[in-house]
Amino acid sequence: MTISAIIQCSTCSHKLRLRYQVGYIEPVIVKIACNQCGKLIKGHIAKNSDTFIFPNDKVFHDYEETDQVISISSELPIAIKSSNTTSFVALTPFMAITDFVNVEKIKEFEMKLQQFLTVYNAKYSQLKTCIEIFQDSNWQYFLIEAKKQFRSSLTISKNDFTESAGVMNDIFKDFYKYISTDFYEVNFNKRLQVETINKVLPNIDELKSLKVSIETYIKIEVEFRKAISLMMRFLDNIKSFFPVIVLTYNNDYNTEYTDELGLTTFEFSDLKDLYIEQFEYLSRISSLYFGLENLAERGNFNDFGTIPDCNVLNDYYAKDNGIKKDIIKKSAILNNYFLNTLNSQIRNGIGHLKTIYEPKKQLIKYFPYKDPARVNTHKEIYLIDFTLQVYQQALKIRDSIEVLAKLLNVTNNG
Repeated sequence: MTISAIIQCSTCSHKLRLRYQVGYIEPVIVKIACNQCGKLIKGHIAKNSDTFIFPNDKVFHDYEETDQVISISSELPIAIKSSNTTSFVALTPFMAITDFVNVEKIKEFEMKLQQFLTVYNAKYSQLKTCIEIFQDSNWQYFLIEAKKQFRSSLTISKNDFTESAGVMNDIFKDFYKYISTDFYEVNFNKRLQVETINKVLPNIDELKSLKVSIETYIKIEVEFRKAISLMMRFLDNIKSFFPVIVLTYNNDYNTEYTDELGLTTFEFSDLKDLYIEQFEYLSRISSLYFGLENLAERGNFNDFGTIPDCNVLNDYYAKDNGIKKDIIKKSAILNNYFLNTLNSQIRNGIGHLKTIYEPKKQLIKYFPYKDPARVNTHKEIYLIDFTLQVYQQALKIRDSIEVLAKLLNVTNNG
């Protein structure tokens, strides 16, 4: 069923016709740009009703022709050139998206989405409670609450951080298994585990030495807590990420959708801080991955092989996070794993220098250069592709707590 309404911009009086394909997610967040003045119009569709609520703009439910039509979806991205048109034959968002994701993949996504919502609606508040207890280092109470809410068969033994980290990792799997594809799990998460930490689990003494070395740069417990905080920020906003998650059902993490697809659930300002913090975290944790890879490949966590400018792990860690991606490119394992999720030019533009967002086009212009000759030179990324990067970063943060939990278990209990 499709419902519609007319929204009149309070700034310029321009009228937009919104068309919403009723789906699984409620309330539906709406963030779109007025084609006349460019203002972001923000609102939502009320739960269990067809009421459009836009606090700062007028809403009319009588049909009216307008020169701007916006299709809205909370589950799928919008095929802009097919959906946002006044033509009588205009497709709904659900039909138009089949040009990008085939119907069977959409059905698979929708099945997982409904499974996720069942778990999320039933257990997310309990997860928040567990996180609060965990972050306060109340290990005994955390483990009791985790056993009560998530793991009835859990045997509690040590009541310490290591045991709690392992349980926390298992609980997050209950949520993330519905919001990542089987392809991702096999080709990214599991491959990372197999080619790094799993290869060296028997080497307890070497892993203990690696842990001691790593903790002169980063504190593992601090990083584990930071990862959890970032994962909760992601899960707090997970419903707005659904329109990009479906695109990963093509088993392709390299495609850029540019101006072909749009989002109605996010604006750039919702995501930029999360991108920066996830970037910084993953850059830090890559030091551990290199140590594990070096140990697995050459029996010495400090041996970077043929990679120049990295004689020991400390050399790598000391480098600026923006430079680390260039070293990661020289590792087949880590380069294939991180793909484009550590783009230091985007990070520098939005974090240190200058970024301009054009809401009508959903285009992000970022200025990555400091030198005077190029300071006004910009690069571009569309919101849909930026959001995909943030989502992929979030999956990799989930992966990291699995690596950290394994390292803690073997070094503290081995």
